Amino acid sequence: MPAGSILINSVEVLPMVASESCSRDAGVREHTLQANTLEFQRHFGAAAFSLRHSLAENPLFSLEAMEDAAASWTKLGNTDRFVVSGGQTRTDAKFSEMVDKDRICSAIRALPHSCSYVKISNINALDANYERVMQQALLDVERLLGQPIVPRITWAQMTVFLSSPNIVTPYHIDHEANFLCQIAGEKDVWLFDPNDRELLPDPEIERFYLGDLNGAQYREHLQGRGKHFRLVPGIAVHHPPLAPHWVKNGPNVSISASINFCMRELDRRAHIYQVNALLRRMGLHPSPPGRSVTGDTVKAGGMKLLGSSRPKNYRDAVFSGLDRLRAPYKLTRKLLQRSAR
Repeated sequence: MPAGSILINSVEVLPMVASESCSRDAGVREHTLQANTLEFQRHFGAAAFSLRHSLAENPLFSLEAMEDAAASWTKLGNTDRFVVSGGQTRTDAKFSEMVDKDRICSAIRALPHSCSYVKISNINALDANYERVMQQALLDVERLLGQPIVPRITWAQMTVFLSSPNIVTPYHIDHEANFLCQIAGEKDVWLFDPNDRELLPDPEIERFYLGDLNGAQYREHLQGRGKHFRLVPGIAVHHPPLAPHWVKNGPNVSISASINFCMRELDRRAHIYQVNALLRRMGLHPSPPGRSVTGDTVKAGGMKLLGSSRPKNYRDAVFSGLDRLRAPYKLTRKLLQRSAR
């Protein structure tokens, strides 16, 4: 690889220079993310804050482009990255209630008049144009921080959300650092402090890191602790890792792009929570991350030994160690079930 280049998701990341050919090719501008440098450095990874982005001006993210791209990808059999669901209008709804429907392109066309939600995960792996946009955004994060961050990233992806008017994305948490960029329509986002353990107790984080998407429980009486952001085209909000949040769309179809990424320190913390979850199931009361250097080292080190050294996806980065630890139990259970027939 050329000097200064780094591999993310097995793709070479090079410092990008704005040029006429680059702009024509993918609509990539000199900077995808723009923010106050001091605010960015003070709050990145710790607190929510708003910033600006250039994706609202990019034709790659129009509703028509999304529909055309979905048609092309489904013809090639790339449907595993799509989630097409019936929407919800309740903050405390569960993701399991957003039942999948057997449609993709028709769902996109019907968004203005339906109650639907379309999620295209890792869109950057489907089209090199989106990959370039994502890479530029990651370099913008590095530029705004004023320090290298790309070498710490273990997995990165861009996810596009298309949703009908007034749809609510239920209260939940995410592992990754995230920049949610509003491209079309409007939405209201409420973000909460990820370090508030009355709002987000450690056992709920542990359940999340065992694979329970509904691990974080919404507490209506604590809603006042949330910070409200009104997103319109050109405005983005930074979601710190594990920051609880919920989202309500405005009266029009919404298009948003999430640039999210795992980092080594986040994966390490996740692995500690996973070990703690298993210890808690044994009746113990484990110390949360950050309380014991020795304990954290042992827990994280064990999971790292079991996990993938070169993650190929989000699951690999966060859950590969846990999956391998669970594998013998799952195999034993399957054999016992077969023998009982």
